[in-house]
Amino acid sequence: MMDTGECPFCAELIRANARKCWHCGQSLGPPMRESALKDQQNVDEASLGEVDDFVMAYLRGVDLRGAYLSRVDLFSANLVAADLRGADLGGANLCNADLTRADLSCANLFGADLSDAGLGGADLRGADLREADLSGAQYDDYTLWPEGFDPRLAGAVHAVRGK
Repeated sequence: MMDTGECPFCAELIRANARKCWHCGQSLGPPMRESALKDQQNVDEASLGEVDDFVMAYLRGVDLRGAYLSRVDLFSANLVAADLRGADLGGANLCNADLTRADLSCANLFGADLSDAGLGGADLRGADLREADLSGAQYDDYTLWPEGFDPRLAGAVHAVRGK
């Protein structure tokens, strides 16, 4: 029997050692070591508020619980499955960031730019989304929102799998 796993982008069943998902076409291979190290520079300093730019950073699965990332530029960053519980992302630029399956529960996203971000399967329960820009952000049936929050009214787009 072949080892299988779930694609982190579309959640379809794939081979555990697959380099590319045949369902959604996303590359699953790890980045080159040099690239990952460069992109993850000063991750520890982020929790102290000493970093202000993570543009296109590869921060997949990183633990940033409670980190102070207010006004940090995370444009197009890969934050797939990142742990951002309770993080302060107020005013942060998360435009086009991939937050698929990220845990943003109880995070401060007040005034954050989440336009065109990928929010499939993300946990946003208890997050402060006041004045956040969610225009064009894509979410799915597995995205968890704060109680009473309507993502469509905020400009987010429901992405249907397989379409």
